[in-house]
Amino acid sequence: MINHVAPFVLLALVTASSAPGQTTPPAPPVPPQAPTRQALPAAAPAPPAPSLQVLPVPATPPSPAPPAPAAAPARRLGQAVNVRVDVTITDQTGMANALKKTLTVVTADGLNGYVRSQASYLGLGEMPLNIDVEPTLLQNGKILLGLNLQYDLPATTTFDDKPPAAGTSLLRRTLIRENLHLVLDSGKPMIAAQSADPVGDRQVTVEVTATVLK
Repeated sequence: MINHVAPFVLLALVTASSAPGQTTPPAPPVPPQAPTRQALPAAAPAPPAPSLQVLPVPATPPSPAPPAPAAAPARRLGQAVNVRVDVTITDQTGMANALKKTLTVVTADGLNGYVRSQASYLGLGEMPLNIDVEPTLLQNGKILLGLNLQYDLPATTTFDDKPPAAGTSLLRRTLIRENLHLVLDSGKPMIAAQSADPVGDRQVTVEVTATVLK
């Protein structure tokens, strides 16, 4: 049996919905959609910063310790004997009589001895006569002698209160400095030095004798 009722029912529903006085409420408005933003491409990652290579610091070698000061050489111990040193100074001007002065110093082997003498002259000041001696006995029996001499002496020529002639130079004083090192035989004199006045005919001779005292 064929069903003829269904078409009439559908027609009635359509007619009822379209009957006058009944309006279909409008559909609610569709809110506008915000425009979609186009996604920006992702920024490329920044290149990594170059890594700094830290070089190893070479170890500083320790500074060398300062060298120890050299020890002073031990002083030589002389023999238990004394040595007498005689120094004779002969001062002569021209053919005049020679003026002699002798100084004597006694000192132990290897030790220094000296003499200091000084005279004061009116108008000339102080006149020193000084000697330093240092004798050393050698293995062969000789004596090694160090001698320093300072000798100042006024002129021996006088003018009897008369002024010198024109063009004549007046000698006032003679100054002599000598530093000698000698090897001597005990008790035997030696002419150690002979000096001359640089202008006149004055000569000064130094004779030295060293004697071991037993």
